[in-house]
This record gives sequence, structure tokens and C-alpha cells, in this order.
Amino acid sequence: MSLIDISNITSEKVHILCSEGITEHFFTISRDDKELSENFSIIMDKAREYGKENEVFSHYQQQAQLWSIPELWEKPKPFGNHIPPVPFPMEALPDMLKDYITEISRNIQVYPEMCILPALSVLSMCVQGKAEIRNPGGGNTETLNLYTLTIAEPGERKSGVFKALTSPVYSFQREENQRREPLMREYNIKKSLLTKQLETVSKGKNCNPERAMEISEELDSLQPVYPLTLNVTDTTPEALASELIKNNERISILSDEGGIFDILSGLYSSGTPNIDLFLQAYDGAPYNVIRCNRHAVNLENPLITFGIMAQTEPFRRAMSNPQFSGRGLVHRFIFAFPESRTGTRTFHSEPVSDKTKQAYKQLIYRLLSMKTPAQIPVIKCDREAYNLFKDYHDSVERKFHEGNIFADLKEWGNKQVGRAFKIAGILHLCEHDADELLNGDTAFKAINIAVWAEEQALKAFGEYADSEEDKQVKYVLNRIKKSGSRMLTKREIMRNCQKFKTIEELEEPLEILLDMGYIREINVEYSGAGRKPSP
Repeated sequence: MSLIDISNITSEKVHILCSEGITEHFFTISRDDKELSENFSIIMDKAREYGKENEVFSHYQQQAQLWSIPELWEKPKPFGNHIPPVPFPMEALPDMLKDYITEISRNIQVYPEMCILPALSVLSMCVQGKAEIRNPGGGNTETLNLYTLTIAEPGERKSGVFKALTSPVYSFQREENQRREPLMREYNIKKSLLTKQLETVSKGKNCNPERAMEISEELDSLQPVYPLTLNVTDTTPEALASELIKNNERISILSDEGGIFDILSGLYSSGTPNIDLFLQAYDGAPYNVIRCNRHAVNLENPLITFGIMAQTEPFRRAMSNPQFSGRGLVHRFIFAFPESRTGTRTFHSEPVSDKTKQAYKQLIYRLLSMKTPAQIPVIKCDREAYNLFKDYHDSVERKFHEGNIFADLKEWGNKQVGRAFKIAGILHLCEHDADELLNGDTAFKAINIAVWAEEQALKAFGEYADSEEDKQVKYVLNRIKKSGSRMLTKREIMRNCQKFKTIEELEEPLEILLDMGYIREINVEYSGAGRKPSP
């Protein structure tokens, strides 16, 4: 983007904002509507700084007509509190993962922050249920599954990132199911034969209760063999519960679309949200359902990993859903808001090296191949890790005090130390066995990631969370947009905004839109005869 530089203009030189040189430079470097808006905002900010707003505004609007531009608009102010992007601490990642993310982000031409949470979710999926981590201060344990959500607009190459990170997962799943194929066939044949035998000896002239009992016991002793399903992208809670039963109560929902939130909102259940399973599976709490006309579902320790990449609108809908926020679903997530590289990407990009690609694949295969023992191992911390986690816990508690980051984020903040433990356990298993002590270096890295996540949560619940006032203003703005007209009277806006009963209710949203730069009020000439025209 070509932005005009007028930083050296002082109060003594403010008059040159309207000079021929700067005016021509402004219109020449602004190649499209977006750049015109950005540069006009820079010009007007400088004019306001020295009290020349009206003079400069009139000059550039007159000049715009000479350049065949109908009207100049400043960049509208964003809703919510804008929080500047915070770079992810790449040194906090294991070396092989850091190298892979660096190379795929360079190849796909996205910022590394686009890759971070999907990568952590892939690792989480690989190790969930294979170990837990003990809080050295309280003795409770944390599971190693994460809920993550990366927000980016269409065209930001989310699919390319997702494919690069999940490719080894699907490769492993395919190979494992090829290995299981004869075992599944053998199981199905045995089950079918025993079922037919049981039918034969259970009725008619061949009825043999003793033999029926023997066959029934044989059927019960058969160990089911199912295809391995590591990930689902589109499912209902009921179907997911069935898949959990078939997959040792472990599964993931990794997707480069946010459609799962529409399903959880009740897309297939007449608008009734069904999120109980997802609340319980965050920390492996038992899940039991008994309903008429359905098989009972009994999950002792279900674990789900979320790794969603969504566009802004599905994200906003999820954040504003009263069931999701009121029952704490959204407060279980880690968020990321990667900056866009649109407009700076090049035709040629460096490919990912075979060595780096192979190292990442080996990591994923090793983690997926870890056995799930009957007694889940517990990762313990060494003294240095204990001290670091204690310091972080104390700093988080201070952040709940009035005026600090978690004062208005209590629900999310209450889970933050637990998230740091989860991340630490995942990082630990990337380089160590579960029976080795988690060291201070790993604890330090996990805490760095957790601190970065705090800033992202501020953005999720601050900049993107709508107040009641914001909702009213956005409603009016959307109705104006849908009218298809660039110019409307206040009465016409009122007719489009049926939510409001009186013109007075509309006044405040319109004033806010004026102040934010989304609309302008034009003086209508009035001769004094007849009804005064609506503004």
C-alpha cells in the first residue's frame, strides 16, 4: 500500500496541505478506493491537529471532481477497541515445529500467526489421552487437549495452511486403516457367524439355551475393530459421541471453516443448541445421555481437540451466542488474529524443504504412534518449572484486580493457568517421554505462549465483542447498506429500520455512525414553504 508521508508538516507549514504539489501527490499515489481512504484519513488527521479541518476537507473534495472521483471518504473508525497485533514468540516452539511453520508461512505467504494455533491443535490431537500433566502447586491434573480458533477473512490462504499441517495426520490415518483392514474383516466375519448361530439356537426345534449362552458370551468377548478416525470436520454432537466410542473416546475437530459453530447452535436440531459434550470433553469429564428412542451413551473420559479456522462472521455469531458465552464454551478457546498479507504477496515463493517436511511428518507419526496405556501417565514438573508456574499463577491472579486485563475477562482468565499447563505438556511430549520431568525451559516456553494468548483474548472479547450500543449501530448500518442507495433521508432510514418505533430512537445510532465516518449528513436547501425536508 502506498501511504502519503506528511509527518514533517508543522503548524507553520500546515497551509501546504492544500498546495498543488501535495494535492497531486495524494491523487497520484492513491491507486484504489482503499488507498484513497487511508491517505485521506492521514491528510484529515493532520488538518484536525492544526484546526484546518473544514478548509482542507473542502479543498480535496473540489479537487476530487477534477480527478474524476465523485467523493472522498476517510477510513471509518472500527467498532470496539482496536488492539494492535502482537507477534507470536516463535522461540517458544520446538525446533522442528518452528522450522516447519517458518517455511510453510513463507511458502504460502502468510504470517506465522496463521499457522500457530492449527499446529498446536494438531499436536494436541496426537497426544490427547496419552498423558496428563500435574499442577505442582495443587496436585490436580490437566488433560492435553486444546480448543483453538484462528480468525481470518476469505482468501487469506487458510486452506493452504490447514492442508500443510494436517497432511501427515491423514497419511498416518490412511496407513493405519490399511493395517486394520484384515482385522476389521476378521472381526466382522466372526460377529456375523456368531450372530447367525445365536439366532439358530435361540428359537424353533434347534433351541439350545446353554449353547445360546455360550455364543452370547463369545459375542461379548469379541473386541470390536473399527476404522481409525482422527478428525471430523462436519458432525452433529450425537454422531460425534458415536465416533468417540469407536475411537477410544478421543477425537478432534480440525477444520478451515467455522461451520461447526452453526451446527452447535442448532442447525440440525431446530435451533436448539447442544453443547454439553463439548463442555465435558474439554477436561475429560464423564458424559452420559439416556433418551427415548436412542441408544444410551456412556463416555467415561471423552477428549476432543478443536482447531478451527473461521471467518469473522461465524466467529462473531459464536461470540454473541448466549448459550456459548453463558455456559462457557467460548471461554475454553485460545484465539489468534493473524494480520493479512494481501497486497504484499509475490508470484514466486520458496518451497518447503524436504528435510523440514520430513522432520515434521516424523514428529506427527511418533506422537500418533504413542500407545494409550490403561493407566494414563502423569507428567511432573521439576523445581525450576514449579517456580515458573507459581510466578505465572500469581501474575494471573493479579490481573483479575480492578483495571487489569482479566477484570472483565474472568471466565476466560480462570482457565488460563490450566491452558499454560496443557501447552507445557504438549511441548514436553514433542521432545521427552511422559515419565521424564518437565523442565524449566519447557515451562518458560509454555508461559510465553500463554501470555501471547492473553493479548489475543483481549482482542476476541474486546475488539470483536459487541456491546448493546454496537449492536444497535451495526443494525442501522446494515439496513442502510441493504437499501442499495448511497443517499437516504432520515425518514427512509427509519422505514428500513423497523426495529425502532420512533425517530428519536434512531438519533443516537446515526450520531455514532456520523462520528465514526460511515455516513455524512448533507444540508438540504429549504425555502421556508411547505414541510421541512427530512435530513
